[in-house]
Amino acid sequence: MNAGTTPGISSEEKGAAWRAILIFLILTMAFSAVFDGIMIHQGVSSLLMVTGVMWSPGMAAIVTCLILKRPIASLPWRWGGWKLSWFAYLLPLAYALAMYLPVWLGHLGGSGFGPPDALREFAGLVTGNLPEGAAAPAGAVAAGVLITGTVGIIDKASRALGEEIGWRGFLVWEMRKVMPFWAVGLLSGFIWSLWHWPGILFTDYNAGEGNLVVQMILFTLSVMPMGVVYAWFAFRSGSLWPAAILHASHNLFLQRVFTPLTTHGEGTHVYIDEFGILLPIVSVALAVIFLWKARKDGL
Repeated sequence: MNAGTTPGISSEEKGAAWRAILIFLILTMAFSAVFDGIMIHQGVSSLLMVTGVMWSPGMAAIVTCLILKRPIASLPWRWGGWKLSWFAYLLPLAYALAMYLPVWLGHLGGSGFGPPDALREFAGLVTGNLPEGAAAPAGAVAAGVLITGTVGIIDKASRALGEEIGWRGFLVWEMRKVMPFWAVGLLSGFIWSLWHWPGILFTDYNAGEGNLVVQMILFTLSVMPMGVVYAWFAFRSGSLWPAAILHASHNLFLQRVFTPLTTHGEGTHVYIDEFGILLPIVSVALAVIFLWKARKDGL
């Protein structure tokens, strides 16, 4: 199956797949525009509006199924297995370490590890609020990071699931009917990144400093190859759940753990998070690895 499209798909079925893709994308953009418009008007990405945006692809997938008279149960709701789910959870932790350790140890952009306010916040999850200026106990900090990195996945998954019902529960499966795996991964990744552009350019979903166009480009160069990784998890498991866990884990570790634990200097934003230069490097490396895995797995 790795050489082309899904075997045994007729021209009529391919046409139906393209129609399904078009309907899904139109609905996704329409639903997202409502919440994006409110955030752009406000200039901030409030949690409620972000939740609405992130559930727009999921809502679009469900409505597309209704329009096409497909059962909603036809989406890949089955559990993807514990092995792949744990892999999906731990992968972002691994590549976040690969990104942030050089930043901390090399003080890239004037950065470092452990801003006191962040350490007190993590410790406060265990000890309660610490006085301003008080040193955070190392054990409490470690416990707070552990709690955030485990229990916090539930909060992140509640929103990531909305996206993954659409992207990896519907879109990639329709795309796979009409194009090879590598194209599914890269094109779905590009669409996914494009969908984020309004938030990067017109709200506070960015590094908060520096050139926004450059950040948008770097974000795209990280998300587009990661589409290959997410597509592998979807097709390898036959489920949307590992991709949802991967997405939630990525958001959790980068946004809630590693970035807060980084002391910011003048140029720190150039390297870290989803808008710096390190994530695209990691993403391209992962895409190459997972393209190889997909070929090996016959995807």
